[in-house]
Amino acid sequence: MSLTVTKRNRRKIRAILAAGLVLGVGAAVTLAAWSDSVWGQSEFATDKWNVQGSFNGGTSWGEFATGPTAGTFTFPLADATSLTPGESVKAPVSLRVGPAASALNASVTLAPSGNTSALAGELELTVTEAASCSVAGTTPSGWPAGGSVATAGGSTPIILNGDMTPRHFCFTVTLPADAALLNTSTTGQVLWEFQATSVEP
Repeated sequence: MSLTVTKRNRRKIRAILAAGLVLGVGAAVTLAAWSDSVWGQSEFATDKWNVQGSFNGGTSWGEFATGPTAGTFTFPLADATSLTPGESVKAPVSLRVGPAASALNASVTLAPSGNTSALAGELELTVTEAASCSVAGTTPSGWPAGGSVATAGGSTPIILNGDMTPRHFCFTVTLPADAALLNTSTTGQVLWEFQATSVEP
């Protein structure tokens, strides 16, 4: 009986050793596996979105980014500096996304900026969209149509296309016939700010 058991045990031992040899070979193959890499790269940059203005009918364009560097409206100087009761003066202004096209449009509103002089409080502003001030135009929704220069703004945005297509406007400033300053000589600077925000098309 003991001899038989010994033989069986030997068979088991041999089987276990054989299995161990197979496992060992498998582990050795795993440790010898090859490795490799693939790399990729790309470059990124922001869109060249920018808004410009023109005060001569779109002939030349500029940044005019701050009050001290504001563009000058071309109101007829002789009339604008010697307004009489009921008189109006007109000047063009154009806006565009530029100087390069952009994937983004621009949403633009109009704000009076620091127009606190007594004269600004008397003057009235009407803004129309037209190719020039020599043709009739229409007032964009929510933009001034006779309100006080000191407070009249355009809170409803107009949209400039990112493809650099300009939009042209005419600013008409009027001294009403019943203005309180008619019997005085007064001057005052007026500033307007076109506030632009980028928007998706």
